Parts: sequence; C-alpha cells; structure tokens
Amino acid sequence: MGTTLPRTPIEWYMLGFALVVGNIFVLLMTDHGIVPAVAMGLFYGLGMALVILLVVAGWHSFRGTDDTADAESTK
Repeated sequence: MGTTLPRTPIEWYMLGFALVVGNIFVLLMTDHGIVPAVAMGLFYGLGMALVILLVVAGWHSFRGTDDTADAESTK
C-alpha cells in the first residue's frame, strides 16, 4: 500500500489553475503581451504546480504517513 497525497484531486487542479492565472496576471502587469503572457503563464504556472506536487509527494513518502482512511484501517 502506497501513501496518497492529502486533499482531493480537484484541489490540486485548482492550485494549478490559480498558479497559471496568477502568473498570467503578473506577466500582464509587467508589460508582456497577451500571447506571451498566456504562454509563459501556462508553462511556469503548471511547472510550479508540478514542483509543489512532487515536494508534497516526497514529503509524505519520507514521513510515511497516510492521512486517508481506507477499508483495511477501519477493521
């Protein structure tokens, strides 16, 4: 049995979306064009989300904790 990430998948997708939108907003505020801002925002926002996901997965693997309740743990 492997450990799972905390929270639900939709919360991880929302984090990625928030990072993309935040990056696009910052790039637009710093005088980038709309097309480069969207392209760079997608690239860097999803890259940041992936790094956060890998850090959290590594942390949970290192700690060896599992915050989810499964059928075997309730027996």
